[in-house]
Amino acid sequence: MKIINGLENYIPSGGHSFVALGAFDGIHPGHVKLIEMMVAKASESEGESIVLTFQPHPRSFVSSSGPVGMINSQEEKAAIMESLGVDTMLVLNFDSALASMPPGEFASSVLREKLRAEEVFVGFNFCFGANRSGNASILTELGEHFGFRVSVFGGVEVAGFVVSSSKIRLLIEAGAVDDVIKFMGRPYFLTGKVVEGDGLGNKLNFPTANITILEKDKIVPKNGVYIVKCAIRGKIYNGLMNIGTRPTVYEKRSTLVTFELHIIGFSGNIYDETIRAVFLKRIRDERRFHDFHALREQISNDLEEASDYFAQESEGAQDGCQETYFRECKGLLNLFGT
Repeated sequence: MKIINGLENYIPSGGHSFVALGAFDGIHPGHVKLIEMMVAKASESEGESIVLTFQPHPRSFVSSSGPVGMINSQEEKAAIMESLGVDTMLVLNFDSALASMPPGEFASSVLREKLRAEEVFVGFNFCFGANRSGNASILTELGEHFGFRVSVFGGVEVAGFVVSSSKIRLLIEAGAVDDVIKFMGRPYFLTGKVVEGDGLGNKLNFPTANITILEKDKIVPKNGVYIVKCAIRGKIYNGLMNIGTRPTVYEKRSTLVTFELHIIGFSGNIYDETIRAVFLKRIRDERRFHDFHALREQISNDLEEASDYFAQESEGAQDGCQETYFRECKGLLNLFGT
């Protein structure tokens, strides 16, 4: 798959193209079906399949509340697009010029003239153009005028809700990572580097890896303790991750959020190693304990709960009666080259 940054760097292949248009953050089941439709049509017509997306997220540019926390980095997005059989991922810089472009000009100069689009695929809630004045219906009319078809995908429902990136973003922020798996079709994850900590985990007999998150624009789940799987040196381990401000350790209230990962059954020096943590379930809030003995007892309880979780997962894998998170995680980690 080709990754092209900037419309000016795109060179038409010579034939017509089939274009999936959107931000595609999270690449949830609705996105996947839309992209698969586009790739299939391009293959049937021997055309080029193009995902046209944006950086930064358009909402980050137009919103007064600041940058939007991302579900996927651009590298992650590209890996998923490639796995779906896309020929080209074209990333447009979402700047003031693009934000102020009228819908008709975008349809004419970008979709028709530059990309030579034969068919454009969008979601039912797609908006584009100056002040978000264009939508799927207007794009359909413009397509009729400029000579390309428009296919509008109606979305995918899970548990009675139409899946959307906005909903997935809210679930991550709320710490509902098990629901994220249902709505996104795969677990959420963060990638970080192991840095030196204060050694408190060893003193508590629960050694932890202190993580500095590498993807600064990605959403961080709500503070608390999570059951995770993690990848180190190409192997997958079970673990627990605490996200929070360590209120038992610091007498004065801290605002510094730390990421501490206890890797079950692992020992060794992994400073400066890159670790990917895949979030499976949130088991409790982070809270202040009156002493380290109480904290140690709670961590023991957390580990017991995690062990029960993974034991049930293993039983499910053995009897073949249910899809397991292990299989999902392994596929996810392989997809991103860990």
